[in-house]
Amino acid sequence: MSAQNNKPKLHKVTAENAMQALGEWPIQKFHVSHLATSEFKGEGLRPYIVYRDLGAKEATGGLVDAHVNARGRPFEQAAVSKRHYHDVKFQMVYVLKGWNRVEFEGQGEFMMEAGSCWIQPAGIKHTVLEYSDDLEVLEIIIPGTFDTVEVNEPPGFD
Repeated sequence: MSAQNNKPKLHKVTAENAMQALGEWPIQKFHVSHLATSEFKGEGLRPYIVYRDLGAKEATGGLVDAHVNARGRPFEQAAVSKRHYHDVKFQMVYVLKGWNRVEFEGQGEFMMEAGSCWIQPAGIKHTVLEYSDDLEVLEIIIPGTFDTVEVNEPPGFD
């Protein structure tokens, strides 16, 4: 502990020390998820998105979340285009179907389409500018439970 603020001293995790520095993870369970026996549910972060849980949270003791999300209703700018960031350690998004246009803090706008993949660094502000009605993405996020913080500023405000 640091004497100044009673917080544990943090250390940098690198590729070389990751296995040791990240400590012991929960024991993982084997899990299989099939599309034919799964369903999309509207119980998630955004009301206009339906989610298909891939079982990663349960299999990793909550450490990792993996899900496919699809759009449950057409794009509505007022409901969707809100600048925000996620309090995560890691987030990867892969477009399975359709397209979306997203703005990222300090990076600009990107048109993502089927086959596009991005790593969204922890805390990067971003805005979904539009998407196709058939958009489906795979998201992998660490930790499995996290906060999303809306930021009251327009897209591209850096």
